[in-house]
Amino acid sequence: MQTGLKWLSGLVSLPSTQAFAPFSPPFRQNNSILGTGSCEFTADMVKLSKAKTFQAYLDSCHRRYICVHCRAHLASHDDLISKSFQGSQGRAYLFNSVVNVGCGPAEERVLLTGLHAVADIYCESCHTTLGWKYEQAYELSQKYKEGKFIIELSHMVKDNGWA
Repeated sequence: MQTGLKWLSGLVSLPSTQAFAPFSPPFRQNNSILGTGSCEFTADMVKLSKAKTFQAYLDSCHRRYICVHCRAHLASHDDLISKSFQGSQGRAYLFNSVVNVGCGPAEERVLLTGLHAVADIYCESCHTTLGWKYEQAYELSQKYKEGKFIIELSHMVKDNGWA
């Protein structure tokens, strides 16, 4: 354990010269993990500052997907919608919600299924681009993708929660 860590209600406060300890305990409220289901955390969930870092953890008894580069939790198997998607670098999965992921600005792209407004998503821990979030679909048959997330298989691995 690094020296200089100060624990306060599950949040870690680090001096600005130290890096975040990637596997510190999760911040829980009412026995549920905060930060699931979107790219952004709301102010009422967690107060963020430059000296404090927040990372959500998915329950260890469930199957989950993690970042292959830094092992940060990304999505629960229960949020998996489809394994039949194509990313820019190969196969990809579509998820209903993700954690520990940041969003870039939305932009229009022509994908295999037509024109969409998408925002690149990246791992909050290692800053690797993982895939994208569908912000808007212009074709009626593609509207089900809005608000959903694509993560490419080359950037994640399935973790069955076995110790």
